[in-house]
Amino acid sequence: MNTEQGYLSTALIRPLLEVVGPQFFDESLDDSGAIQRVFKQLRDPDGRINADDADFLITRLIQSAHNESLCVQPAHKFNAHTSCQLQHLFLCCNTLREALYYLEKFSTLLCSQLEVQVTRTRDNVIKVKLPVADNAILSTQRHRTEIIISTLLNWLKQLCGKEMQINQIALPFPATQYSQQYEQAWSTQIQFNSDECSIQFHSKWLDEGLHNTNPHILNMMKREVEEQYRKLARSGSLAERIRKALMQQKIRMNANQQEVADYFHISARTLNRHLHREATSLKQIVTHVRIETAKSMLINTDENIEQIALSIGLSGRRTLDRIFIKEMQQSPAQFRLDHRVTPVLRVVNG
Repeated sequence: MNTEQGYLSTALIRPLLEVVGPQFFDESLDDSGAIQRVFKQLRDPDGRINADDADFLITRLIQSAHNESLCVQPAHKFNAHTSCQLQHLFLCCNTLREALYYLEKFSTLLCSQLEVQVTRTRDNVIKVKLPVADNAILSTQRHRTEIIISTLLNWLKQLCGKEMQINQIALPFPATQYSQQYEQAWSTQIQFNSDECSIQFHSKWLDEGLHNTNPHILNMMKREVEEQYRKLARSGSLAERIRKALMQQKIRMNANQQEVADYFHISARTLNRHLHREATSLKQIVTHVRIETAKSMLINTDENIEQIALSIGLSGRRTLDRIFIKEMQQSPAQFRLDHRVTPVLRVVNG
């Protein structure tokens, strides 16, 4: 499949098929095209489905079940038939901290748009943050979000036990007609219309001793997931993945080729070959990210240009001036002057 078009893991879809039951297959026997193509792909729990096909199938499942809240699933028992390798690795971890590390690193195995970030607040609340799509309020994107959150909650409960408490779930869309189903299925408070999408719980769960997995089994599972991730990186736009990792500070701005290659579990030679095929280079990608980050900071912060240069991994203002002028045909100072909203305008607009 062409991963440039976007995809969902079959592991996200298969539990819905079990809920709807075998009648869905009977109803769809005469269908051709997308639905039959997806049926074949669903046989592999580690497979991935084109995003458009997945959305089509989810819509059909909801219609068949006559249940708009179908994608809001409660935690259920582990099922080897529908589980994927990333889930196996997650459940093999001896602490939740370790499991979240792997989830953050390999989350794109579940969905092309899924770049999980794990953060900690001053109140010792852990947030497992999902990206907020521009079309978050559309039903297809909402259903994807519901499926992913249901899946991650299920994994958390399977790893930590039923006693684990989720403090809150923040959703980036308005309350739906089936809003009560969220609290009932997910057993926590729901915040709608949030500026983020996150699962929140207390940090005390991070290092709870869960079990002692045989290290050989854990390493075996890690190798399996890394191999899947390596294949995925090779089949998609590596440049875009590097850009996202840099923007999310998963890779240092000053990282060398070997460090970047190690992050994606490929060799430096393979890294260069793929970037050459995509008509770019690591230096070009890093420069682009630095310029975009500098532009945002020039507009949205009060930091001086020297501080901005240092924060994006440059030696100082002179270096930022040079690359910025080459890229934007104006200096950072002039860019800030041209684009920043003045305090007077802020008061007027406020």
